[in-house]
Amino acid sequence: MDQNIKNVEIRLDNIEVLTSGATAEFVNGILDFLLYQRRQIPFVYKTYKYYVDKWSDADKSGESEAQESFAHYQRNQQRSKAKATKKSISDMREIIRQAFGSSKVKSLRFLFGNNTFMPSEAYTLHIPHDSISRDHYCDHHALPEGRINQALLRLLTCEELYTLFSTELNTTNVFLEIELLTDIVPCDFGNLIPKHVSSKLPRSCKNIHLHLLHCSENTQNELRCCKEMDIYQDLGLLNLDKSGADVSKTNEEQDLLKAASETSGWWQAEVIVRGFRAPGNQKSGDLWTS
Repeated sequence: MDQNIKNVEIRLDNIEVLTSGATAEFVNGILDFLLYQRRQIPFVYKTYKYYVDKWSDADKSGESEAQESFAHYQRNQQRSKAKATKKSISDMREIIRQAFGSSKVKSLRFLFGNNTFMPSEAYTLHIPHDSISRDHYCDHHALPEGRINQALLRLLTCEELYTLFSTELNTTNVFLEIELLTDIVPCDFGNLIPKHVSSKLPRSCKNIHLHLLHCSENTQNELRCCKEMDIYQDLGLLNLDKSGADVSKTNEEQDLLKAASETSGWWQAEVIVRGFRAPGNQKSGDLWTS
């Protein structure tokens, strides 16, 4: 099994503050990148979304022509499949945002295959959760799209992935599994199913591990640009009257939380992305432009 494992490092350079929201957007960028590179969508996601949304706008405004030909029926059938794929990608991206926003994500895994038991390819993203600051706002430290694209372009020239990306992969299903630190359970959204045992990959599966690395010259304690300043109505809320026993109890609670954060649990998203590709007997230009 180890012979198929490939480890790839993705360095998040020149990023002063790494927030949970920025990390989620970077992970979504990797999802979009993999969907296009593994030929599950015909264009990069931004372009794919533009075309599908354009169809939806035309349908709402009544601009679509009322034709009853068989060619028109086939085109509408393919467009319905394309819309379903776009919606599932959008839903999966939102699940990733929610997971990073409400929980501590240790790693994620994208499985390409008919099911989670026999995937053809697996991409595991290892998150630098200790480097993620929750004292800063994502909007103030958003990752520029160009910075994300620059990091993703390195994957195209990565020797470990060059051969894999050069091979053809038929349209298939894409599953999402998330490893969460169990001190915070995602009970606020019900689109994750707990997995009591993590998926065991078959020997034939291409097993890729992407390690996100974040290095900053400034420590998190030095960066207080977004630090929330609480306004207290009562001096008692400042906890200035804590006794030594209370302080010791607080330290014990912190130790327990730290120990709990070292354990983790796997969850599987209910959303499944089904790859879309126009059939070979149909002109692709007619599907996207007509």
